[in-house]
Amino acid sequence: MKTTAECGAAVVLLVLLTACSSSGPTSPTGTTPLSGTTPPAALPPPQLTFPPLSGPSRTFIFDRDVSYPVREYTRNSRVVLYENGAFGLRYPSIGEAGYEYRGQYQNANGAIMFLFEFQGRSVGSAFNDATGTLKGDSLTVQYDWNMRMADFEDAVYVLRP
Repeated sequence: MKTTAECGAAVVLLVLLTACSSSGPTSPTGTTPLSGTTPPAALPPPQLTFPPLSGPSRTFIFDRDVSYPVREYTRNSRVVLYENGAFGLRYPSIGEAGYEYRGQYQNANGAIMFLFEFQGRSVGSAFNDATGTLKGDSLTVQYDWNMRMADFEDAVYVLRP
């Protein structure tokens, strides 16, 4: 039994010595730039270009909440969809002159993706902030988790005649 244990220990030791004595690199190494060249400077990501709030539009006014009671500012809100792909989410009851969040949207057969214009947003950070469903004169807007945490509330809006 002692001889078997000694042989096993010798084999393990031999394997370890062989593995540790290899001449190849054991960790990744950096690359050296060619002489006379400098690595390119990191460029800031390009900014999104949002269309202007202008031209023909449709205005949807708050009709009802989706799944939980909403606050007064949402009950007074409206969504304006411009034909050029811009939108405005208006809160007339906030502040003296009201407040408007702007952005762009894409409509694909009644499924709308909203992207809000926030300071410093770049192409690489684009994601859908809200989704909408357009059925007849009714627009249901549902926000993603981040927007809900910023007090945006899901709601149903109807086209203002």
